[in-house]
Amino acid sequence: MTIKETAGKIILYFYQLQRTVPLTMKYRQLGFIDRKNGGLYVTSDKKWLTNNLLDINSVSTDVLNAFTFLIDKGFIHTKERATAEAKIYVGIQLTSTGIDIVEGIEGGPEGKQDFMNTFNIQVDGSANIESVISDNLSILVENNN
Repeated sequence: MTIKETAGKIILYFYQLQRTVPLTMKYRQLGFIDRKNGGLYVTSDKKWLTNNLLDINSVSTDVLNAFTFLIDKGFIHTKERATAEAKIYVGIQLTSTGIDIVEGIEGGPEGKQDFMNTFNIQVDGSANIESVISDNLSILVENNN
């Protein structure tokens, strides 16, 4: 899975969280910590958030790169606290641009095309937001049942 595809699935996940539990992400912390023996460790103040992000993509560096992609594109806003060994993000929320890219799926062919070009995720002509979320986050739905 590419970084852009991982980013697309993460933004769909955050969009769903923002719609169902709008205040929860405001207080979440997400950390990316260098391991002493190499590699990267993903952690959060809530185990479910860490588990769900690693269910989307089990490669920690891809999750970090996708998260950074979403920040750089202006799709999410967060406060960063960084040290030489770690980056901690607090208060993750979708921006208006992030909501626009997701809700553009239902805005006609141009919106679908923008989403597909940005995230390398195919969206068929009859798709709506819920079907795109279901198609791309089915692993989370299966794990929560």
